[in-house]
Amino acid sequence: MTTTDIAPAPTAAGAPARIWDVVRLHVANPVPTLVVPWVITAAIFAVNLAIWLMVANAAGGVENLEPDAFQYNGGISWIVVFMMVVAVQAMNLTFKFALGFSVTRRDYYLGSVLYFVLLSLLYSTGVTAIAAVERATDGWGLGATFFAPWGLAGESLMTVWFLYLMAMLLFFFLGAAVATVWVRWGPYGLYAFFIGLAALLVGAGWLVTTTDSWGDVGEFLTGTSLVAIAAWTAPVTLVCGVVGHLFLRRSTPRG
Repeated sequence: MTTTDIAPAPTAAGAPARIWDVVRLHVANPVPTLVVPWVITAAIFAVNLAIWLMVANAAGGVENLEPDAFQYNGGISWIVVFMMVVAVQAMNLTFKFALGFSVTRRDYYLGSVLYFVLLSLLYSTGVTAIAAVERATDGWGLGATFFAPWGLAGESLMTVWFLYLMAMLLFFFLGAAVATVWVRWGPYGLYAFFIGLAALLVGAGWLVTTTDSWGDVGEFLTGTSLVAIAAWTAPVTLVCGVVGHLFLRRSTPRG
């Protein structure tokens, strides 16, 4: 594949074509976004599976273990958080290149956002499909739940898919906002961004504490369905998307 094969065409007919050119630009280097997350997920799963087999062997068989012995596992959560890193890497690797081919910042951001939405659909569908296999094999013959652990073990696959989709969209768009901070203000901008984010979270915790509202928070979390809780992330995802667009409008490529 040559540079002209992957480069956005300056004479592309209309914004939709230019936006899809940006998607193609991201796909041109598939390793960071399409290969690494699956490889690391497979490695983490393999380590967990090896541990489960050792524990089952030491116990003299799965039948000698508690039924939910291998269901409390948070290993798959890494891939959701890692989507933020994927977004940062993708935009950092392609922003300067895209602008060099006369792609506008608006089209670049929309193309990147479209790519992140497609990745969210891909990963949420892929993880849910593997969760279906996990259930069909009785947790790989061990009663284990890795791809839909504990709180998701009793939920429908559609619910599992929706939760992963919303979580990945949130972290992708948060990553897009972080990436635009980097390309516009560099490392000091990132320091300020994360300090501000930490202050916001601490401030929220302080407000809940001073108003003695932790009981209400707990009641909301336990009394609200997982689907509804996931849906509540949509406004945050939208805000991250808007912030990323505003920051990128005046960003210049970093050398």
